[in-house]
Amino acid sequence: GLVLISFGGALTYVFHRAIWQIYLSSILLGLGIGLINVISSAMIAYYFDGTEKMKVMGYQSIFVSIGGALFSYFSGLLANINWPYSYLCFLMALVVIVLDIYLLPNDRLQAKEEKSKEKLPSRIYLLGFISLLFFISINVFNTNIALLLEQLGYKSDTSGLAAAIYTLIGMVAGLLLNRFVKVAKTNTLTLACLLASFGFLLIATKQIILIFVGSALLGYAFATRNPAGITFSANMVSEDKSALAIAIFNGAGQLGCFLSPYVINYISGLFNKDIVTSFMVAFVFMFLVTIIHLVLNPIRKEDVI
Repeated sequence: GLVLISFGGALTYVFHRAIWQIYLSSILLGLGIGLINVISSAMIAYYFDGTEKMKVMGYQSIFVSIGGALFSYFSGLLANINWPYSYLCFLMALVVIVLDIYLLPNDRLQAKEEKSKEKLPSRIYLLGFISLLFFISINVFNTNIALLLEQLGYKSDTSGLAAAIYTLIGMVAGLLLNRFVKVAKTNTLTLACLLASFGFLLIATKQIILIFVGSALLGYAFATRNPAGITFSANMVSEDKSALAIAIFNGAGQLGCFLSPYVINYISGLFNKDIVTSFMVAFVFMFLVTIIHLVLNPIRKEDVI
């Protein structure tokens, strides 16, 4: 995964005169990042149990947020020189390869004498489908917050502040994840969706303070739902099927990100093309996802432990 990321970043830095070259590097980056997302989560699911597993998933969420913030900052600095330079940030994966070799345990996972022949429960696929719907909505923030604030007359540093709030609150959510799950239990993902829907509603008010509060709610919702959902997915199945269950959850979410502009823009276009409409559509869409989560909740008590 790390090699694919390094190669994908270097490819765009060297070859970027044709759009197909950028598409090719995007495919490599997507494959690499997808592998790391699934494998790193599967490792946590394998090596940790019970509440400790949820706690470590929360820590992972914190460092993903920190890494995302640093990556955005440094890639932005390099892009100011020349936009292809921003892809050099992906070469940081070479450093991670060295850390991986020297710092990760070198033990092998013990092979099972008999691998489980169980089929994945249908609720894994239901959770994946809800994850797809969640990401169709949540991705509106990432793709439209800068456009909204520009339309309202604010400078780019304001959208940067909104994104920073989203990230920083996500770090707080990672720290509090274990406590949140202890209180919400099987309704953890439902409550996260509800927080996200309120976040979109506040942003749609166009009041800057409420936009910042909405950004915080969305950051908290995402950083709660994603690691909790991964943990629940792994707990739904036997140990040797956990990587596949996590892959379904993550893969459905990434498909939702891909579909997001098509779905949200299409629905928004039925009314008008104003950016605020996209956030209102995201609010309604996320609220419907919350209801679906509440009515068809695929999480059981044994998945939370």
